[in-house]
Amino acid sequence: MKKRRPPSAFGYFLTGVVCLLLAVLMAFGAGKVIGPVVLLLLGVPSALLALRAPTFAVSYGPAGVRYVGLFGSRFHPWSDVREVRVAVLTGAIYSSDVPELVLTSGTTDQLLMLGGQSWGRIRNRRVARLVTDLEAARTAAS
Repeated sequence: MKKRRPPSAFGYFLTGVVCLLLAVLMAFGAGKVIGPVVLLLLGVPSALLALRAPTFAVSYGPAGVRYVGLFGSRFHPWSDVREVRVAVLTGAIYSSDVPELVLTSGTTDQLLMLGGQSWGRIRNRRVARLVTDLEAARTAAS
């Protein structure tokens, strides 16, 4: 079973830790009424990000592909995956390349935490290599 982690996972972890520390400092300085609200609105999402970021990954092998993202993990056996491709999520300033699984049911599953930025017609090579590896593993398993 091969495992790939996004290089941005460390950055997400640091962001979560810094925001959690800021939320705790703001909560202690805000008072008895506003403090718990600050912890709830800023501290809980920051703690979730700090705890989940080190586990962001995609694992793939002969059985299928397992994706671990921010809100949980998913497993798809290769028999349920028809194709692996690069999806382009467009934005106002730049676009983002994301690995996308096209399932036999006709739905898609985007592996969002493994995405990477791209500029116009220039594609993210890391995402393209990951999609190529996933597609090779899928064809080898079938």
